[in-house]
Amino acid sequence: MAWMQRIVRRLATRLAPGAEDPAAQGPRTRIGLLEGWTSAVVNTLLFGVKLALGLATGSLALLADAAHTMADSGTSLVVIIGFHMARSAPDKKHPFGHGRMESVAAVVIAALLGVIAAEMGREAFWRLLRPQEVRADWWVVAVIAATLVVKELLARFSFELGRLIDSQALIADAWHHRSDVLATGLVIAAFVGSRWGVNWLDGAMGLGVAALIALAAYATLRTAIDPLLGEPAPEWMYREIAAIARAESGVRDIHDILVHRYGQTNLISLHIEVSDSWSPLRLHRLSERIEERLAARFPGHAIVHVDPVNRDHPSYDRVKEIVGEVVGSNPASSSFHDLRLTGGPNRFRAVLDVTVRAGSSAADTERLKLEVASRVKAAFPEAEVVVNVEPPYFRASHDSDAASGTPGPSGGR
Repeated sequence: MAWMQRIVRRLATRLAPGAEDPAAQGPRTRIGLLEGWTSAVVNTLLFGVKLALGLATGSLALLADAAHTMADSGTSLVVIIGFHMARSAPDKKHPFGHGRMESVAAVVIAALLGVIAAEMGREAFWRLLRPQEVRADWWVVAVIAATLVVKELLARFSFELGRLIDSQALIADAWHHRSDVLATGLVIAAFVGSRWGVNWLDGAMGLGVAALIALAAYATLRTAIDPLLGEPAPEWMYREIAAIARAESGVRDIHDILVHRYGQTNLISLHIEVSDSWSPLRLHRLSERIEERLAARFPGHAIVHVDPVNRDHPSYDRVKEIVGEVVGSNPASSSFHDLRLTGGPNRFRAVLDVTVRAGSSAADTERLKLEVASRVKAAFPEAEVVVNVEPPYFRASHDSDAASGTPGPSGGR
């Protein structure tokens, strides 16, 4: 609905200017709390309506749907707690802040959803075996249909806010609302079926609602566990980190970008390649400028490591070409970087870093190292070659075809 998008965006702009910036903590918090409180209040009201009608009609499907709606209030409270905790100051026991508390609370909510699904599924199964007549006036069906419309509008509201601030928590909450819409549709089907004498349909729809609650529990658990296990930062963040570093004069390349996120607190480290002719003081000032710009853009702390590289070495281009051919043709590798040559034209020491692809075995990695070293030594017998292997969680400033140096979605030189 285009009109819904316009309304939500206009409301967000007034309440939280700058909310479209994913790294802006203040506006993000206000948007998160807006979605959380709106969802919690609306879901609680809908729960009361469904519970009253469920008790009045004796419909197990409607009672299960009411429990589902109340569970959605719980997930919305998780959103509220998470955004509140994310802005709490670090303390002695939690030096990186409390940003991951949202994920911990979501795991608890997922467990509760699982229990509700199991209990409702058990009751629905027995109701399916021993059907009971469920009678409801048409006005009851109309009220339930109205709650479905309200819940669909709430889902779209949450989706729009989640996309606006790039928040998986809000989008997950929106999916919970959408699953409740489907559950309410099953309840309406049960009432209509009962009017035609299909009494077993109430138990069947109760099983359907229980299945939807179980799916919501699974989705919540999956979304919550990824940050706790250490998921990567979004791709736009890696690109922007590289752009900030590359904007400084003298930076030739960027690699080994590593981001740890604790809610809105970011710990960032990266390596920059610069000319080895610069003085230590000049290099230190360069790294400090990049660190300051990164810390200003992304709340947290940044560390920039400087790698002086001599690209004017007479054998540099040939060694780079050889390594690029090996890395480009080897399925275990994705990129290489930080190639450093010291010594004479033929008797030199070459040191470089190769990034391996996820899933590569230790044997694949050793073969890659041996192939790089042997190919370079075939061209330069007196050279000493040191190949360092880095895991795939390090990011370069861009992906590339290692043989050509052409920029692509995620690798190095």
